[in-house]
Amino acid sequence: MFDVIAFLVAIYLILRGSDWITDSSVHVARHLGTSNLAVGLIVISFLLSLPELVIAISSIAKDHPALGFGTNIGSVIVNIGLIVGISALVRPMRVSRIMVTRDMIFMAVASIVVVALALEDRYLSRTDGFVFMLLFIPYVINVYEQEKTLTTHEKKLKTEKMSEALEMYGEYSVHHKPSFGIKYFLLGIISLVIGSEIFVRIMLDVASLMLLPDLLVGITLGAIGPSIPNLAAALGAARKGVEELVVSETIGSNIFTLLITLGMIAYLSPVAIDEGTAKITAPALLLVTFILLIAMLRGHVHRRDGLILLLIYVGTIMAEFLFRTNRIQ
Repeated sequence: MFDVIAFLVAIYLILRGSDWITDSSVHVARHLGTSNLAVGLIVISFLLSLPELVIAISSIAKDHPALGFGTNIGSVIVNIGLIVGISALVRPMRVSRIMVTRDMIFMAVASIVVVALALEDRYLSRTDGFVFMLLFIPYVINVYEQEKTLTTHEKKLKTEKMSEALEMYGEYSVHHKPSFGIKYFLLGIISLVIGSEIFVRIMLDVASLMLLPDLLVGITLGAIGPSIPNLAAALGAARKGVEELVVSETIGSNIFTLLITLGMIAYLSPVAIDEGTAKITAPALLLVTFILLIAMLRGHVHRRDGLILLLIYVGTIMAEFLFRTNRIQ
């Protein structure tokens, strides 16, 4: 009972911390959008990936890097399979051509690179982690170059979309004054760190009590916990008819997670790739990525695409449990 209460408290603190951080960043995004849209887009990707990043660092500090690795690789699958899948079922989503050429194709390449280096020798080394982080630089340059081609009117529209995205992921209407920006940002960081610390401890307790591997707990429980605010925001965006935000922010967050967060995990604490990751997790990551890519190339993510993504996610979780628990027995 104590663990259940602590788990709920941890989720609440992560949710509240994420809300405060994104809320305090809205006016910053508007300022950056008018001067440097590229910086604003990267900042949003960072903010949406912050819970997973904090959990990864906490896991490494406790000498359980597999937990952080599972949480982050699982969150990428959750973002596409669960969040985009359910959102597309609620309302089919239109996607712009620039989102495909600038973001989705780069994410597909990043997924291939991560899987290829992970499976090459079944090990993510410090060199691999450094390579992942370096690969984020071309993405930033690409975003910046795309920005230079936009007109002033298009930049203004993009700026409003950035602010709208942050408002979707928080409670901006409750505390939006710029004077509260730093205060709520610091409170958000503190809440997020404390919540993530409790969350990691609970996951380690679950792994110990149920005799489950850290990687399995991370891929399942660890991945779904920090993604709850993203799911709520995505459903809200889909219902309000701004469903393009669901796809754009998901892709940006995934690119940051794949290259920066996983890069940091590998660099700080190299990770051995087990058979379950090679046979189930990595193929699932590539499968949901390329199904979404194919759908986006058509200009729409239809309900059938959402259903396929959701079924793949559910099937992946079932396969992870069956394979990894049988291996223990």
